[in-house]
Amino acid sequence: MLMKRKYVKVIIIASCCLLLIVGFGMIRKLIDHKQVEKQVEESTIKETTPPKTAIPDWAKEYDRRVRTEPAEMVVTEYGDFYYAPFPKQFPRDEIANRDIDEEVTKRTNQIVFRGYYYEKR
Repeated sequence: MLMKRKYVKVIIIASCCLLLIVGFGMIRKLIDHKQVEKQVEESTIKETTPPKTAIPDWAKEYDRRVRTEPAEMVVTEYGDFYYAPFPKQFPRDEIANRDIDEEVTKRTNQIVFRGYYYEKR
């Protein structure tokens, strides 16, 4: 009887150790899987985003000027409109505001585009 109890204790302890090892292994596998997913996501982001050094200085300056300065002229099917730093007053039906998607027509003499005024010459 004493030997039987000893074997039962050994089997119970061995079973518990085996369960702990399997549990730690499963947790480790889940952690590794999350890390692999994160690495794949980060590598995808790096592949699709160009590095800042890849954009030349002239392109940065060009982009800044396009966003902050008025264009020299706006070309439409009804003629060319040139930048007017001091715009003239026109009747409302002769002005097309491209910021709110108004259409340019034959009668249009002035365009408002990105907050700047352009007029026909």
